[in-house]
Amino acid sequence: MSMLLFLPWCRLNKPYQVGDIEIVPFERHKAIDRLDDATQCRVNAIMATYKTIEGRPVGSAALVRCGNRPPTDDLSEEEIDITRELVDLACFSALANRAYFNPLGPYCNGDCFTLYIQKFDRADFVAFRTRRREGQTLSGWPIDNLAITIPVHCHNVHEVTLDAKLLNALTAHRSNLNDDEWGRWQNAITCFNRSNTDSESILHQVEWVLLCSAFEHLLEAAPHANEVASRFSETMIPSDTLLSRNAKRRSDKWTENGNRLRYEWMREFYRIRGAFAHGKLQIQQPALWNSLEHLVLATIAFPLSIKCLLQKARLYDLSDDDRVQIDSFETFADTKDFLKPPSDQKGSFDWYWQRICNERKSKVLFEKALRS
Repeated sequence: MSMLLFLPWCRLNKPYQVGDIEIVPFERHKAIDRLDDATQCRVNAIMATYKTIEGRPVGSAALVRCGNRPPTDDLSEEEIDITRELVDLACFSALANRAYFNPLGPYCNGDCFTLYIQKFDRADFVAFRTRRREGQTLSGWPIDNLAITIPVHCHNVHEVTLDAKLLNALTAHRSNLNDDEWGRWQNAITCFNRSNTDSESILHQVEWVLLCSAFEHLLEAAPHANEVASRFSETMIPSDTLLSRNAKRRSDKWTENGNRLRYEWMREFYRIRGAFAHGKLQIQQPALWNSLEHLVLATIAFPLSIKCLLQKARLYDLSDDDRVQIDSFETFADTKDFLKPPSDQKGSFDWYWQRICNERKSKVLFEKALRS
């Protein structure tokens, strides 16, 4: 029986090599490399059951193939597990490549990388593996009776672009680490991906706990707010730090004015996580940042922390844009109501994050010009 692994909601812009697998674009009515005409027809028939919200077959998606084998080869359970892990790395590299507060910039979510596995032995019948609490089931349907519709929050993602430089660094790091060390990174990345689905069915409290777990695993920190905050502060280091005593956002409960603002932000973020992890859905303690502000800051900071650690391992060189974002983080966190448009907004691209990054970028370019 043949097997097809694919991402029906991932409109991939080009092929990407991810360790031992390749993720390649699929477009209806275009030939698929290394498939004969009969198998191509079967794949097209399967992909036609995945629909847009208008009920039409998806026009583009992504296929997954292992090594140099055709994308319809049967895989072992071990190969499928490895493929899931590598697809998670691809997902993370796409999430890390998102442009926030930019309606025309690259954007995707974790559900764009939902991996489907279908077995088939003829063109008119397919089999699905689906999870149950106590295991899984394998069920078959006539293909003409199937219609699986794209999640609404994936519908508006028109093109998915991966950060190839980051992806290559992650796959190299995966090869260099032992199983326990890579397991920690894998857990962190998986938690981050699952906290960024954009699905309305996922509570923000669940996303919060997952993000905190991602930082805790990545930074190899004990589950205590002070330690996670300290390790984060020592990992993502800007050129010019903002001390809490000089911040506009300040709390009377801060006992030391010499701490960095990124430390105080992470300490608050992780401290609130405790209530959510114990089943409380409402914040019971005062907070300087509201819930959505905390989640946005954490989502920006985590990929930057990954890049800093990869640079420390000499597998990645921070780009100018990376450095600009790292240098802008504390100023952004210190900005009041940074999720609202500026009162003097000059267009749909003019948001606080863009302003702060652009100002920092101009400063970097000016300093480079002085040195040259």
